[in-house]
Amino acid sequence: MDKKTAILIIDDEDIVLRSCLRILKNDAYEIDTVLSGDEGVKRAAEKDYDIVITDLKMPGMSGMDVLADMRKNRPEVTVIIFTGYATVENAREALKAGAFDYI
Repeated sequence: MDKKTAILIIDDEDIVLRSCLRILKNDAYEIDTVLSGDEGVKRAAEKDYDIVITDLKMPGMSGMDVLADMRKNRPEVTVIIFTGYATVENAREALKAGAFDYI
């Protein structure tokens, strides 16, 4: 049996998490969701994820904070940042900091 790709999705809006689950639902993925950056970082410290998808703007720990933590503590993890408030500056900063992609 092939190993499933482990994905962690971090967003402070439950409706966004549910939408992501619906879109990404696939037998090849094992998907976990959390509602905050802090919770996401804790979860990523406990479990090996292949991909972390995080919202950029969240109360408390932002997506950039999550990215910085992943680059420091889990550099092998692919991090994708997504946001409804995209700017060229944010995209450049995220990619420069090591994000795989910015959506």
